Amino acid sequence: MKQFTTIEKLDTGILYALELASSISALLLAFGLIASMANVLTKGAILSDNLIMQRIWAVTQCVGIDAGMSGTIIRAFRFHAEGQKVKTWLYGLLSVLLLFTAAIVLNIESVQQTLNITLEKAYVHVFIPIEALIWIRSIAIVLLIVAHAMRHVQIAQPQEETAPAAQEPQPPQIVITPDLLETLRVLLSQQTTVAEEQAEKPLLLTEDQTQEEEGTNNGERVKAYLADHPKAPLREIAEALTISVTTANKWRTRIQGEGEQNKRRKAKK
Repeated sequence: MKQFTTIEKLDTGILYALELASSISALLLAFGLIASMANVLTKGAILSDNLIMQRIWAVTQCVGIDAGMSGTIIRAFRFHAEGQKVKTWLYGLLSVLLLFTAAIVLNIESVQQTLNITLEKAYVHVFIPIEALIWIRSIAIVLLIVAHAMRHVQIAQPQEETAPAAQEPQPPQIVITPDLLETLRVLLSQQTTVAEEQAEKPLLLTEDQTQEEEGTNNGERVKAYLADHPKAPLREIAEALTISVTTANKWRTRIQGEGEQNKRRKAKK
C-alpha cells in the first residue's frame, strides 16, 4: 500500500493515536486504582455515594484498558523480535487477558441488545462467572501499569559463554619500540647495500681502486664527524656524509675499535 500516500499517512496517524492512548492509559488506570483505594478507606464516600464519580471511574477504566489493547499487542510482537523474553511474556499474557475480557464483555452486551433482556439475565448466557471476569479484569489493570513501567527498564541480554577449548589461540601482540624501528631500518639498509654490491661485482680494476680510495676518504670523513659529534646515530652520520648506513656503521665500528685499543695501550704504559 505504499503507492497510496494518503493511506500511508492515515496508518501512521492511527499508529500514533494507539501509542498515545497506550501511554495515557497508565495515568487513567492509576487514577482508577487511587479512586478505588480511597473509596474503600472512606467506606464508599468517593464512588459508592457519588453517581458522577462512578461514571467518571467507569469511563476512565474502560478507556485505560481497551484503548491500550492495540499498543499492548504491538509491543508484544516488537519485544519478541528484539529477543527480550521477559517483556515478551508479560505483554503476551496481558494481551491474552485483555482480549479475553473484551470478548466476554462484548458478548454480554451483544446478548443483552439482541435479546432485549436485562444485564442480569445476560450474565446467564456467559460460560464464565462474573466474579472470575472481574478478577481477570483487575489483574489486567495491574499488569498494564507494571508493563508501562517495564518499558523504561533495560534488561541486559546474557552473553553466551564459549568453552575454553573452543577459543582460538590469540596471536602474540608485537610492541613496536623506537629501538625496533631503528634495527629494522638498519637491516633494510644493509639488504639494499648488499643487493647493490652484488649488482656491481663485474667492475674494472680501476673502479676497485677508486672504491678503495673513496672508502679511505669515507673513513676519514666519518672520523672527523665523530670527533665533532661523538654520540651521533648511524642515520644521522649517513645523511650528513651522504653515505649508506652500512658504510657509516662499518667505519664507526672501526674507529671506535681503534680508539679502545689506543686507550688500552696508554693504560699499559
